[in-house]
Amino acid sequence: MPWISTIPPEEATGELADAYRRQEAKIGHVTELTQVGSLHPPLVAQRLSLYEVVEGLPSTIPGWGRRAIALTTSILNGCLFCTLGHTGKLREAGYGALADAINADPLTAATGDAAVDALLDYTRLLVRDPGAVSQASIEALRDAGWDDLAILDANNIASYYSYINRVASGLGLQGLA
Repeated sequence: MPWISTIPPEEATGELADAYRRQEAKIGHVTELTQVGSLHPPLVAQRLSLYEVVEGLPSTIPGWGRRAIALTTSILNGCLFCTLGHTGKLREAGYGALADAINADPLTAATGDAAVDALLDYTRLLVRDPGAVSQASIEALRDAGWDDLAILDANNIASYYSYINRVASGLGLQGLA
């Protein structure tokens, strides 16, 4: 259970009820992570919108690569809640061995795809030492074959999950999946 009060779906009204219905229509339920923002309904609505924009960015990064970025970010941030979710999504997509490798060692796990591995290297730097990211970091991604939209996508996945990892971990969602 989260460490702060939340408003359950059956008690939600107005903007919060609308946001809850939006999430329920998409995934079939309202998550604990969504409910943890419920004391301020505009926050819930904006978080859901940001998630949709980040997840819907139409880049050339394959879906499994996007999940690998999110999983690497969540493990490096120590967020069990998000780690469990991303591990499950990679497994469901047929990438269980990759999920296991990232879980075992997020600092060195490789995908076997040099271009995606370059994205994971960038992710590791961005999550662990954002001040060390430089123009050369971006050039390395271009050299690996990524265009600027894909680079923007990788950056936003790692940045969004760094934010949401802190929301989940900081409000007590560590043991939930």
